[in-house]
Amino acid sequence: MSSIHSNTGSTPKGMPLSLNRSPHPDLRHWLMRVGVTSVDMPEGASIECASMCEHPVLRMIYGAKWTAETADGVQEFEPGEEGMALYFGPETRAMKLKVHGSFRVVSVNCTSGFAHNFDLPEASEMLDRILPIDPLTGHGIPHEGHRPQDDPVAWLDACEAHLHERISEAGLEEPHGLLEAFEWQCLTAPNASLADFADTTGVTRRTLERTINRHWGVTPKFALRRARALDMAAALLGVADEDEEPELRLRYFDQSHLSREMRYFFDQTPRGLQVGDCPLLRITMEIRQSRRLEALAKLSAGEPAPWRDPDTEPDTD
Repeated sequence: MSSIHSNTGSTPKGMPLSLNRSPHPDLRHWLMRVGVTSVDMPEGASIECASMCEHPVLRMIYGAKWTAETADGVQEFEPGEEGMALYFGPETRAMKLKVHGSFRVVSVNCTSGFAHNFDLPEASEMLDRILPIDPLTGHGIPHEGHRPQDDPVAWLDACEAHLHERISEAGLEEPHGLLEAFEWQCLTAPNASLADFADTTGVTRRTLERTINRHWGVTPKFALRRARALDMAAALLGVADEDEEPELRLRYFDQSHLSREMRYFFDQTPRGLQVGDCPLLRITMEIRQSRRLEALAKLSAGEPAPWRDPDTEPDTD
């Protein structure tokens, strides 16, 4: 992977990362994280990897062709310089992706309450699927505000400014408070009891099941299981708090249990994740872990995460 160059930050080993941050407080009912990724590769080079996100992600892609193995079969997207807006539904397992050259991406990680405001399929119908559309504009071509810029910080600022304008104009309905509480649970304590969570939030187990099934497309039990796997994969990929790894491993009964879960969600062994390049998967894991550390008050907003190489960070001055 030494031939890949990231303009938006990297790990100390040179693995590309995105420049991402929590959105403006006005947007946090609908958006979890906003990021930009800029990766250059030699002519003819490609990346075969995967994506894994528990909530919808709106991606504006520019540059090389993308190939994705979705629930609808293999899909190809050729954005070019004009770009394409792709709405990724929640993923129940890692979605295999191939990028056929240099690329630029805007990633808008949405909350589970985002889709409720748009004429989109139900969450259960969007699992592991991609729609070529930006729900905020109704178009498949990204808005000019998302167009890549040489300065990653200016690019990210412009993207967030456009999102803020569109969401303010749309007057979106705030999501059910139970959704936000459960999202927080998945980030901060996915090994907790569902019965205890229901008691704490003052709802019945049936209400919890019905609400999460409707807005997440999966059961609460599966959502917590997937969240545990996402945390563990992030640790194996080197984009998590190193001090937490022993605790994350204790969420699994033994090594064989851990191996089964990594194979189920990522089609890889723990060792394979640990030693493999996995550049696209690492980027998606890193975005989620940055949000998670902020939720746990282990990372201040705007503070670089400990797994990022400070010498490769874009200039924020």
